[in-house]
Amino acid sequence: MRSRSPLALSALAMALLAGGCGADPQALAAKARGEYAAHDYPAAQADLAAALAAVPGDPALLELQVRTALALGDGVAAGTSLAKLAPLRRPADFNRLMAEAALLRGQAGDALAALGDDKSAAGLRLRGLALLALGDPAGARAAFEGGLAADPRHAPLLASLARLTLMDGDTPAARRLADQALSADGDLLDALLVNGDVAVAEGRLGGALAAYARAAKRYPGNPAALAGQAGILADFGRTDELAALLEGFKDTSCDGTLAYVQARLASAKGDWAGARDILRANENTLKDREDAAVLLAQALSELGQAEQARARLAANLARHPASAVLRRELGKALLAEGKTGGAAEVLRPLAQSKAASLEDLRLLARAAVAAGAPDAALLAARARYPTTQSLGQALGAADAAMKAGNWANAILAYEQVLALTDGRSALVLNNMAWAQAQIGDKERALLFAQRAIQLEPDDPAVMDTLGWLLHETGSNKARALDLLRGAAQKAPQSAAIRAHLAEAQRG
Repeated sequence: MRSRSPLALSALAMALLAGGCGADPQALAAKARGEYAAHDYPAAQADLAAALAAVPGDPALLELQVRTALALGDGVAAGTSLAKLAPLRRPADFNRLMAEAALLRGQAGDALAALGDDKSAAGLRLRGLALLALGDPAGARAAFEGGLAADPRHAPLLASLARLTLMDGDTPAARRLADQALSADGDLLDALLVNGDVAVAEGRLGGALAAYARAAKRYPGNPAALAGQAGILADFGRTDELAALLEGFKDTSCDGTLAYVQARLASAKGDWAGARDILRANENTLKDREDAAVLLAQALSELGQAEQARARLAANLARHPASAVLRRELGKALLAEGKTGGAAEVLRPLAQSKAASLEDLRLLARAAVAAGAPDAALLAARARYPTTQSLGQALGAADAAMKAGNWANAILAYEQVLALTDGRSALVLNNMAWAQAQIGDKERALLFAQRAIQLEPDDPAVMDTLGWLLHETGSNKARALDLLRGAAQKAPQSAAIRAHLAEAQRG
């Protein structure tokens, strides 16, 4: 943003003297600039409104109001302020500001018109976002890559391309791009958020939670950061932390983030009727949110309203046909209604991908078998995942995930192994217990640890896992000490076991 000229400051001072009452607009303007620089956009918005009430024609304040509205995701307010700013002063990036405001209003065509033949990195990023909104991901990628050719360290472009790459399912490439964005500008909101999104895809839920928390700290009140934290806390069952996160949060977004998170909290507590009611009451603001559509469908299914769930998912999938989440949930809803032929048709594009998950394959096989599809036997065989080579790959993936601390990926891999074997591997059960503990599900972790020790009661690693979980949960501290002492005697070289024993002995 351009700095204020001495003339503009003088005009503001004169307006202040003429006003003679109320808050000092010059002080409010300075305060708003500081808040904007600190990314506290809601506070900046309030102070700018007060300052502009005294000096409504001040071009520098109007420009800052535009940028603040865009930072808050409010394309309507930004457009209104741009219309007031246009006859007074047009900053060098005026057309890009117009394009961004149009995008936020869902007017991708107007955004392209505003950009014209802008070939700057920032302009090509906005062009790519507009093309993506118009259903042209290939054109969007070309625009992003063209912008990076001109400016390889343009952090917003790197973050946008990382998100598009993640949508394409190439998580390793998305990670490289997200890391480049953070390297170019570690304070950029988009870089912080996409870092969290990629971490979720990698299964590093602890890392994702930390990334979203960092974004929330640097950008107070940001709804995307709140939604990211909320999703992980709800999945972990940490409802008290999620409720605390919501306290005092004021939603300044236009997409109903606060309502979605409130519904997410209700669902995490098992209050599906409450979740449904919140989502229905906010349908207009949530209509473009895929996560809200899926959550509402889940709530309806839990409440025995599968037909309504299916109808809503079908409508959303028609608008977003590339969404794997919507396709998977619609397949489940159709199966719940007994519409097996429809479920198979919906699930085929998802399950026939080389990157299909075991869950996707099993859903399709189940639907195909029930519908009597000609290829049902072939699909069922594929879903059984029977080969020794495939099982070895799953075990390898689980081991790699454990070593990298990717607990969610490890859990998924071990679930596959347990489903395809007799479930009597103490090593797998023990590792599953440890991974579950790392994501905060200590009760489920205990169940796996207890199964493991029934198979290998004298294995020091198994004894250590169960002993430590019993100590952490406080469910049986006497047995915890016995197990940890036994583990330490059997494996005196293990520093980890010694540390667990010492902690348990301290009480």
